[in-house]
Amino acid sequence: MSNNSSGLFRVIVSFIAEDGAPLAAAQWAVKVKDRDPLLDATLAEARLENDGSAGMLISVSDISSLDSPAERTPDLYFVLYRDGKKVLTTEVIENVDFESIDPVTGRATGSTTQTFGPYKVAADD
Repeated sequence: MSNNSSGLFRVIVSFIAEDGAPLAAAQWAVKVKDRDPLLDATLAEARLENDGSAGMLISVSDISSLDSPAERTPDLYFVLYRDGKKVLTTEVIENVDFESIDPVTGRATGSTTQTFGPYKVAADD
């Protein structure tokens, strides 16, 4: 991790209906999870905003766990819920790098904010 980092990363994810309209009702919530060898970790959760997106903060300390203590590039996926019932699980995005480091300057070159989606949700989901 860079010396310039706050240790917090921001994930923004968005969801749309089949017709392209954003999912924007209070009944929608999403969790961002990290796939790990033994037990996947929930890093954050939020309700969807009116535009179908959710922004969540993740701490670098939440990314490393007992089964992956040195992890700095999590394997992220999202689980969408409607009224508390799981509706969609996205594919895993492997090795999300919030902070790539320039080998010469030692400064972070990556963005501490990563955006994902929009993920399309089928009408029968």
